[in-house]
Amino acid sequence: MLNAIAFPFLKASITCGIAAAIILALLSLATRVWPVLARHRSVWLWSQAAIACAFVLALLPHSASYSVVPAIEIERSAAVVTKPLQHSGADEVDGAADDADAFELLAQAWLVLYAAGLLASGARWMHAQRGLRALLGSARPLDATALAQHAGFEAEPVAALLRRGLRVSETDAAVSPMLTGLARPHLLLPRHLRDFSDEQQRLIVAHELTHWQRRDPLWLHAGMLLQTLFWFNPLLAVLTRRLNWAQELGCDRVVLAGRPAQQRKQYAAALVAQLKVQHDSFAAPAASIAFGHGNAASLRARVGLIREQGLRAPGLPGKAAVAAALVSVLGASLFLQPAFAWRAPQSAAPLASASAASAPQQWRMPVERVRVTSFYGAARKNMEDGHHGIDFAARTGTPVLAAAGGTVLASTAQYEGGLQYGDVVLIEHANGVQSLYAHLSVRSVQPGQVVRAGETIGLAGETGKVTGPHLHLEAFRNGERIDPQRMLTSLDAYATSQALRKRPAKL
Repeated sequence: MLNAIAFPFLKASITCGIAAAIILALLSLATRVWPVLARHRSVWLWSQAAIACAFVLALLPHSASYSVVPAIEIERSAAVVTKPLQHSGADEVDGAADDADAFELLAQAWLVLYAAGLLASGARWMHAQRGLRALLGSARPLDATALAQHAGFEAEPVAALLRRGLRVSETDAAVSPMLTGLARPHLLLPRHLRDFSDEQQRLIVAHELTHWQRRDPLWLHAGMLLQTLFWFNPLLAVLTRRLNWAQELGCDRVVLAGRPAQQRKQYAAALVAQLKVQHDSFAAPAASIAFGHGNAASLRARVGLIREQGLRAPGLPGKAAVAAALVSVLGASLFLQPAFAWRAPQSAAPLASASAASAPQQWRMPVERVRVTSFYGAARKNMEDGHHGIDFAARTGTPVLAAAGGTVLASTAQYEGGLQYGDVVLIEHANGVQSLYAHLSVRSVQPGQVVRAGETIGLAGETGKVTGPHLHLEAFRNGERIDPQRMLTSLDAYATSQALRKRPAKL
């Protein structure tokens, strides 16, 4: 059960990292061609959403069936592959392994490490929230009367803002004016803001209220949540910083729209003054949107854009290019995702005994690592004549091999025997014998194709009516279902204790 979670999670984590790297590289290229793109939050919101979607797509149970990339085969040692199972009295689950190799341990270790990192990342977020609450708790609330006397609110409808739930406080701390709060906004103003000119105070308050109107706190918290969940991906932090930058520029554009050059200079001077005040103080809390927050380089670029009136909207070609790039990355994460498979050394593959080698219709094993979880004829609910085949434990993406040479009769997801079989490959062998392979995640052969014994015909999965990934093998002779074990030998040594107990006494 642990491996059923660990392997897809490891694959999704790798996919997330690769998608983030590709997206950031494409956006860096796009912003060189269309510099204005970097100044609009939708670009960075879309990019973060695309990375999260890539992770989710890789986690979907049947996502590997869409991949066009061959399975990545991982060779096991002969000792692991050929080790007979130690039978115990405990029930076992299809697909579970008694032993673990280095790759399994890696996947499990990553799952544990992610959980520990998630706890640490969540703890940092909670610490930041406590610091912000402490800062807000020490501030003095400003009521309607105090706000009416504040120069920054001369042009604002104070009564309407308070009715909409806005809270305003003032602090002696040398911080930037900031807007925080997800459900109910809280505007925190530093006491030193009163030392600015009346015009600068009005522009700064208008800037913070624009964040509220644009719902920037919501997108900030969404970005922080993704950054917490994907703590292992540092590129998401880069995208979050660029989102914050774009949010500030977006508010600058709204506040300064149609204003004369003199007010633009006042606004830019306020940014510089605010940076000087907070230079020796602590930075703005992570859960807030602060005016003038950032380093000197970013502030210089922002002031330059304000003075040059370069805050225009991106054109349709730029937006279309970004959208196409993100969709392409999502498609690539789905259709180019790898599937892990396990391959045994040729000398370690389970073989039939020498005495049976000359027997007619002798089959080879349909998977390299053999583990039988249910025999033919085993009691099953809603099946009066018992289990119709043999189940082999196999993780999704494990190569399924032709048991003998023959011609493919069917390769379909609509098998006439019923949809419960899922994706099926049916092969015709000599002397009227047929083999059926069910619940495949990928079918790699077509009807009429001639295959050799041991050739890969698909990948194991959990399509159809199943409780977990495995390979279901059936055999027919002249149209009549028979026990596949007639063509396979030495299965008992590779069977689970549960499978042996439930096998009919008389085969």
